[in-house]
Amino acid sequence: MAIKFEISEILNQFELTDRDKKNLAQLFEFTKYLYDNEENLTKTMNLVKKARDQIIERIQEMFESEDKSNI
Repeated sequence: MAIKFEISEILNQFELTDRDKKNLAQLFEFTKYLYDNEENLTKTMNLVKKARDQIIERIQEMFESEDKSNI
């Protein structure tokens, strides 16, 4: 049984800027991509360090660039 939903529909329930919605949707898709690759998972289905580091790097790229644009 698979659960299907659109992350954008969920994000619309919150007061977010369009940029934040876009960034969060992209981050969700990237995280799904990492979890879909078995090489990124431990035996207990957690992300390996390399994959976790990739998510952290992506978050920093998306949200730190936003901070700089507000200056």
